[in-house]
Amino acid sequence: MSIHHRGQIAFPEFSGARCYMMPFIQGRADSLPEDLAPYAGIVESQVLEGQAGEIGLITIDESFVAAGTSQRGYGKGDRTIHTEACLRREGLYAWGGGPTWGPRPHVQLQPEVRVLIANSIDETCMLWDQDVMDTTADGDLSLRADEFPFETGQLMRAGDVYEIGIFTPHEPIAQKLSGNRQFFRIVGKGVTGREEYFTRNPVLEARGIFVN
Repeated sequence: MSIHHRGQIAFPEFSGARCYMMPFIQGRADSLPEDLAPYAGIVESQVLEGQAGEIGLITIDESFVAAGTSQRGYGKGDRTIHTEACLRREGLYAWGGGPTWGPRPHVQLQPEVRVLIANSIDETCMLWDQDVMDTTADGDLSLRADEFPFETGQLMRAGDVYEIGIFTPHEPIAQKLSGNRQFFRIVGKGVTGREEYFTRNPVLEARGIFVN
């Protein structure tokens, strides 16, 4: 199964916190920088199966979103369906790059990588319980939108935590009302390399743990 509902979380008070693909120790709040301390309880409770104590990559994005727009997403068509994996060549999956992101060093993903995602506003993300391994060089499936009708997808509620795979199609949905949105993601083990735009973690680096 591509998606699995893992329960609910309560997001902390909005503060504009942001980090992108920052390494941390799964299940260990003491591996977070001080500015992310409000997420301590979430980090301790949301651990991919069998990965407690393993390095993961956390993204937190808190930002204001205007009505009729979405906080995250991109696409060539009218919709913004995508997978986390970007197909480089047969059997090689990467993060970022391709025509949307522009040329970058490749961060390689193993096919079994799992991901936890959640957000703070109802019906602003839809998931499809399937795997699409013939994805594109930037993970964009927007031109194949007819394969993903809305009635076959799963709309996420505020605070829902879903475990998905890197081949799970998902789509940001425009907000009905303007407001602050909080997005949370953990990418589990099986990622090799990093991009320059990934957030560094001074807590781990102070302990001599560098993730490259």
